[in-house]
Amino acid sequence: MRRVGVKFCGNCNPQREMPELLETLIFLTRDIHFVRWQETPFEVLLILSSCSVDCATRPEFSGPCVIATNESVDHCLVSEDELPAKILEAVQKYLSE
Repeated sequence: MRRVGVKFCGNCNPQREMPELLETLIFLTRDIHFVRWQETPFEVLLILSSCSVDCATRPEFSGPCVIATNESVDHCLVSEDELPAKILEAVQKYLSE
């Protein structure tokens, strides 16, 4: 099973509940194991910021990183409904390389 490390922002200005979004991601895929970013090793780092400011700190990680806010994935705007699928698409792109 592929492992993705997850780092949340501080949730100071929540415009979307990122823990709930993570639960949706877990529900949508069974071939990815999402772990806390401290639980190394993992292949991709997923940063989840609950607002567009994206002030989440980035831990040291030399591999690929997917950055998701309440309205974007890797700095590309997406609708709220598309957000989970676009995050998984970005993560799976790195996992297939």
